[in-house]
Amino acid sequence: MSEETPPDFDLTGEWEARLEERTVVERVSEVAMALTAPTSAREIAERADCATAEVRPHLEWLVERGILEKATDDPMRFVRNEAYAEFRRITELTREFETPAAIADAITEYRERERDLAASFEAASPDAVVLADVESEDRDEAYDRLSEWRAVTRRLSELHDAKRRLESRHVD
Repeated sequence: MSEETPPDFDLTGEWEARLEERTVVERVSEVAMALTAPTSAREIAERADCATAEVRPHLEWLVERGILEKATDDPMRFVRNEAYAEFRRITELTREFETPAAIADAITEYRERERDLAASFEAASPDAVVLADVESEDRDEAYDRLSEWRAVTRRLSELHDAKRRLESRHVD
């Protein structure tokens, strides 16, 4: 019986090739949408794998469009505009779910998870939880559940906004 040789995968090479195919503006935009802390043009250029001089006009364009905000002027640092990022997430949800009924089902699922997480902490909201009150050996798990609760709460808010947007489109 002959043994089959596994195929030769070069995932790193494939990933690098895909990165090289993207334009500077695509790379800068992707990095910009991931910025959650004030970041310099030099740091953005490094993450986007291009020269700082190449990045600057794209950053100014993203600021003009409201996608980025200038966090500081001296030194110039940029951060993602959270209102724009939220708008995009809601827009993506309306495309994903397409109807108010479909989104209502997702809201029900997220509400159930939110209730479970609230019950596990015996708290009304994630902000009411004090991790210092949790036993030290349980703190890592509690932190993970608290992070999930915050994410579920944010997603519920976005789902409600997307549902309202879809309902306003479907009014006759």
